[in-house]
Amino acid sequence: MDLNLDWSLLAPEYVLAGWAGMVVLLDLFWGRLRKQQLAYVAAAGALASALTALIWVNEDTNFANLIDINNYTALFRVFFGLIGVFACLASARFVNDRLLHAGEYYGLILLSVLGANLMAAASELLTAYISLELLSFSLYVLTSYAKFDLRSNEGGLKYMLLGAFSSAIFLYGISMIYGVSGSTRFSEIAAALSGDTAGFDMAMFLGLVLIIAGLGFKVAAVPFHMWT
Repeated sequence: MDLNLDWSLLAPEYVLAGWAGMVVLLDLFWGRLRKQQLAYVAAAGALASALTALIWVNEDTNFANLIDINNYTALFRVFFGLIGVFACLASARFVNDRLLHAGEYYGLILLSVLGANLMAAASELLTAYISLELLSFSLYVLTSYAKFDLRSNEGGLKYMLLGAFSSAIFLYGISMIYGVSGSTRFSEIAAALSGDTAGFDMAMFLGLVLIIAGLGFKVAAVPFHMWT
């Protein structure tokens, strides 16, 4: 393991992880803090991660050859952070009226933003997959969080089953691409795509189709939304 890595490149993700833990602890040990106030605390964490991401505007570097840090990464970090702010504030009334514990709910929102950040910054397929699963598992729990609501339980179970199916498709696509190109890094896969043999192209094409299908099921994109 290279101990000389620049760990500060992951500062927005540290903010999200730390803030998620803080929100849970505040709900657990500071009972006087109202649920709606926790929504503002969590939203502040998502906003802080978005602002932290601006430090690396106009930078072009990477972390351990797994995560690229550039303007596109900064853009998506800010975008997902703002989505996290909106999600926390928009669900404040629902949490206040329907849920018993708010800390875990908002903590999971922040962890889902963390997963989305890492997926957008990933420079190879396995990092993208693990980040996608972090995002997905957070959303599975959020979907079924109202445990005394049958519709919430049903939605969570169905989403988890669909997510497992789409993850299997995604992984199978990764295995096909790795088998053909010998790498999971996007840059090396792109170089392998320049191969001109028909069998090579077909195997790579099928792998890409499976990955796109897996992502399509995950995000309910057209036409996969018909099965979600």
